Amino acid sequence: MELDKMTAAAAAKAVNNREISARELTEAYLNRCTTLNSTLHSLVHIFEQEALRQAEAVDSLVSRGETALPLAGVPVVLKDDLCYSAGPTTWGAASLKNFQPPYTAAAAQKLIDAGAIIVGKANLDQFGLGSSAASSYAGPAANPRDPARPAGDGAAAAVAAGQCLLGLSSDSGGSLRMGASHCGLFGLRPTTGLVSRHGLYTHAPSFASVALAARDTADINLALQVISGYDSRDAATAAVKDGAPRAEGEKLSRSVKIGYPKDLFALLPHHTLSALEPARERYRAAGAEFVEITLPLFREALLAYYVIAYAEASSNLSRFDGIRFGLSAEGANLEEYYFKTRGAAFDAEAKRRVIIGTHLLSQDNFERYYRQAQKVWRLIRQSFATALEKCDLIMLPAVLAPAEAREESQDFLKAYIQGCFCAPVSLSGLPALSAPASEVGALPVGLQLVGRPFAETTLADLAGRAALPFKSPPVEVLSRKEDTHGI
Repeated sequence: MELDKMTAAAAAKAVNNREISARELTEAYLNRCTTLNSTLHSLVHIFEQEALRQAEAVDSLVSRGETALPLAGVPVVLKDDLCYSAGPTTWGAASLKNFQPPYTAAAAQKLIDAGAIIVGKANLDQFGLGSSAASSYAGPAANPRDPARPAGDGAAAAVAAGQCLLGLSSDSGGSLRMGASHCGLFGLRPTTGLVSRHGLYTHAPSFASVALAARDTADINLALQVISGYDSRDAATAAVKDGAPRAEGEKLSRSVKIGYPKDLFALLPHHTLSALEPARERYRAAGAEFVEITLPLFREALLAYYVIAYAEASSNLSRFDGIRFGLSAEGANLEEYYFKTRGAAFDAEAKRRVIIGTHLLSQDNFERYYRQAQKVWRLIRQSFATALEKCDLIMLPAVLAPAEAREESQDFLKAYIQGCFCAPVSLSGLPALSAPASEVGALPVGLQLVGRPFAETTLADLAGRAALPFKSPPVEVLSRKEDTHGI
């Protein structure tokens, strides 16, 4: 059984046809989870007993002739900001490492109901505040292509390393899309409202989205069909209460117009831009015609994203007061109690966002900063809609460059700039797919395809034709040992 070459669709078909049992498949991937995690730290929890129990339940259903299990036996990891009642949900923070949620996130439950097996929880930055997965209490998630570099997203790393076949992740400012680019995968951020966010912890609910990581576009489409749909617990999904609207041109003809913002590609370093040129030729060969477009205020959108995200973080992180759950410290009075509890529970990034976010929402600054950012947000949505009147979809870089070697103390502004191409798309609310495009010095780099609302199939169809196929990391890289942090 070649785990490195298997797809989710092929695995489900094999289990449904009784060519392999869900338990056998699960045992193989659990072994890989355990073996590789000391190198990659991509997982913060491995659910061995619960995964085997789920696998046996799937085998029982298959033996009784159950045919409605599109993901039968498929091993899946959940990013650790998605609730899962079978184990802790830590949000990457040591103060929550013993928190056990009483319910499972809506999207995760749909995967389980479809026969998927949850084998672990994936690593992420503390409280989801970042796009490197380097600040977790469990240690930094390493890139399977080069463990000296960050993965960007623990779920993407787990899929790339073959610890699972699907990653159910999250994406606010682009962590999954950038992680997919760094790991050489496909990473989908769906249209806002297509997938329920119930059970997703987030510091910025205006932009948070449940997202998917996979090795090919067929698996993306398969998993998306399972997790999408209306959920009364998430008001945003009212957009699909009567079913997802059928996107225009859902099945592409041989000819498709791709909007190409030349001025934004000019922001790339020369070596990245040069490496992406052959990718454009592959899209042309797949039937695409490039038309030049502009996206006004795109650069300002990154600033607007952070203003709004900071403001929302200052509000959403206030729940961690040590009274209802999480770390609790002693204090002589309530003020001292809060000071000590949050001082111990929050890392530097969380403290930075709480303090600056509160400042931005103050009476003197609300109109000056927060309200202006809201106006930019609206204008960005309009600019994407206008651009898509001239083309079927838009091509953008996913990252400035391949993942850089980890630094002990990276300047936080430098880290923020890494999201310059992904965060503005988050403001648009449109579907975005990060697809493998090229390599720079043997490290992968991706392109983003952005489409009209509910055009996920359109994006996947074109990327399936023109993107580079997934390349498994070399065995000698995966076996390289680093400092272990445990799980």
